[in-house]
Amino acid sequence: GDHILDTFLTVTKALSVATAGDTIHIYPGEYTEIFPLTIPAGVTVKGHGIRSVTIQPTLATNTNDAFLLNGETTVEDLTITGFYSPGYAFKYAPNYTARNRSPYIRNITVITQGSTITADDPRGFLAGDAGKGVFLDGSVASSTSANTALLFHSVTFITPGVDAVILTNGARVEWLNSFTYFANR
Repeated sequence: GDHILDTFLTVTKALSVATAGDTIHIYPGEYTEIFPLTIPAGVTVKGHGIRSVTIQPTLATNTNDAFLLNGETTVEDLTITGFYSPGYAFKYAPNYTARNRSPYIRNITVITQGSTITADDPRGFLAGDAGKGVFLDGSVASSTSANTALLFHSVTFITPGVDAVILTNGARVEWLNSFTYFANR
C-alpha cells in the first residue's frame, strides 16, 4: 500500500489504514466499492484524473452514500457514478469534526441516472430515484468542530430529477466553478 509495486486492491482497504497526512493515489480504472467510503480526518483521496478514475458502488450498496467526509479531508480528480436515491455523493461523517479546515472537493464529476431510461427520458429524470449530489447537515458536527463548511472547486453534479445540493442546520459551502445538470432543484 505504500509503494507503486505494492498497491491495495480497493479504495476501501486504503481508507482502512490511512491516517492524517496520507494521500491515497488511485490509478486509472473502474473501482467497485462497498459504499459508503468514510475518509479519515486529514486524508486525501486523489484519482489519476476525472475521466480516468471511476468509483461506483457494489450492487448491494448502490443506494448508500458514496463518501462520508471528516475535517481536513480532500477528494479530487475522479468520477463517482452508479448509485441511486437515497444516496448522496458527499455527506459529513457522523460526529464530523473540522479542526483546521473544512473538506475540499475538487475536479469531481458525479454522474447519476434514474432507474427507468427511455428514448424520451435518457437520463431517467422522471424516475426520481437517481443518486444525489451533496447533503451537508451541520447538526451531525461535534460540538468541538470549528466549522460545518465545505469547498467545491470544479465539481459537476449530473443528478436528474433529484435535489443536487442540500445545506441545512448551519452548513455552508464555497462553490467555485461548479455546476449542476438535470437536477430537480
